[in-house]
Amino acid sequence: MNVNEMYIEELVLKFEEDGYIVLKLEGVDDLIDEINSDVEKLLASGDYKTNSKIYSYNDSPRIVESWKYSHASHKLAFNHQVIDFLSGYFAAEPLPFSTINFLRSTEQPLHSDYIHFGTIPHLRLAASWVALEDIDPRSGPLQIVVGSHKNELVCFSDISPSVARSLGEVKEHYTAYENYIRDLIKDLKSEIISPILKKGDAIIWNANLLHGSPICENNQLSRRSQVTHYHFADTDIFYNPSFSSIREGKFVKRNVDFLPSPLVKK
Repeated sequence: MNVNEMYIEELVLKFEEDGYIVLKLEGVDDLIDEINSDVEKLLASGDYKTNSKIYSYNDSPRIVESWKYSHASHKLAFNHQVIDFLSGYFAAEPLPFSTINFLRSTEQPLHSDYIHFGTIPHLRLAASWVALEDIDPRSGPLQIVVGSHKNELVCFSDISPSVARSLGEVKEHYTAYENYIRDLIKDLKSEIISPILKKGDAIIWNANLLHGSPICENNQLSRRSQVTHYHFADTDIFYNPSFSSIREGKFVKRNVDFLPSPLVKK
């Protein structure tokens, strides 16, 4: 076994045990500078899409679908180190379907991505969170609940007696979910860490891993980052957990638009 194979094996074991890994992306400094410049231009123009207010916890915008405006953001979503790890681990082609660019901490409570993006087979989902600058520990850094990907899948029917019928009920159910997770972490006495992340570091996490940024010492400090979510080519159904029930086997399908392969600049 050569050094590279040993390194890959270590990453796989860590991903299985802890639910996440950290990669130091190679040769991305200029690309990241370009992303930050593109985001500044987007902010100045005011012509950008943000995420739903249901999942907003402060006034710092989350720029959704930055890849449509920034070649560099699009290219980062297809970073070969991330794609190579995901394709090897999941034995299927990773398909990026969402980019979100953050300016400051979200201050979002701990949660799992799988509560947002369901699949059949289950858990055909992963994410890559890339630091676009050195992350100040006072800025509300990302927190990870180590090993929480091994917890039983949670669905809204575990918490609420009825499926949401409006956006108002989606918000109510999601708040109840956040409280449920908060209590679960206390009961399980889970280990919560904040990895020290430098510009170009990428955290890749499992679909069911609990993460967030609930503790922020100074929310005026920048915490620039880009998250890309991935499904996989062997997935049969994509469903919306807000209107579905794992326990009852009822799944409301959602349409997914995957990112096209980025054009290579000459």
